Amino acid sequence: ILDHFQVSLFSLAVVLSGFIMTVCFLPETLPMDVAWEAKEKRLTDRKALGELTQFQVYARHATRPMRELSILNRNRLFRLLSSLAFFSGMVTSGDRTLLLYYAQERFSFNDKDIALMFFLMGVLGILVQGLLIKPINDCIGERLVIVVAFLLGTLHNVIYGLATCKTHIFIAIIISSFTGMAFPTISAIKSNNVNESEQGRIQGALYSLQALASALGPVLLRAVYKRTRDNAYPGPGTMFIFAAALELVAVACAYGLPKDQANSSQRKENDSDDMDGLKSDGGSEHTSSSIL
Repeated sequence: ILDHFQVSLFSLAVVLSGFIMTVCFLPETLPMDVAWEAKEKRLTDRKALGELTQFQVYARHATRPMRELSILNRNRLFRLLSSLAFFSGMVTSGDRTLLLYYAQERFSFNDKDIALMFFLMGVLGILVQGLLIKPINDCIGERLVIVVAFLLGTLHNVIYGLATCKTHIFIAIIISSFTGMAFPTISAIKSNNVNESEQGRIQGALYSLQALASALGPVLLRAVYKRTRDNAYPGPGTMFIFAAALELVAVACAYGLPKDQANSSQRKENDSDDMDGLKSDGGSEHTSSSIL
């Protein structure tokens, strides 16, 4: 119905509409007291900069990114989650960047096939992340959600690599929609394990790491492609087999996440037990003082 230029204009209109809706209608989620606390901290930091030499100020600004990213190395949980975010960003970016060219070159995808591919990605992505992720999370917990997401990521990359027809590619795309559960869940676990005043810092560090991974992913898979494209079956598909191997490493990392910190339901139970223990201790002390 639309030519390529008209499709581009329509896509631009959709993006602009989303931007306008975000600016005008999306409510602020940061509590006012946390915002004021962050503002006061920035003012204190500015005053401290006034006491430094010009060289020290430049050095402080130059090393700030590393200081902000250091939160990712706070403990074992954060190191594992950072590894998972890195694997997720690298493989997802590599898949999305190279799949289209792979499908066109090997399976002669035309405009209709490409439109169907992106339609499936969009609709199933909305379905999984908008409707399914919460009940799945409530049923098996955040830790196993990540494990399942990376297992399905392994499966769909293997199907990409071993595919022999268009149908196989579309089946893999349907499965790949469930891998989108990984990064939001990783982000949620990290947010649940920091103070409110650190929410912005942890999210910024996490997305910075993912951005780095997104840059490395296509480069790495492209390097594998160059070395294997003339080989026997699966030939060019070997890059997706390599991506599946990375996803398997991520599965092992996800399985190693501590349940008491990763699963929000278990954290709430532990907090409730702690509160009951405190109340019990308080009641015992009160009884003892009454006897005395």
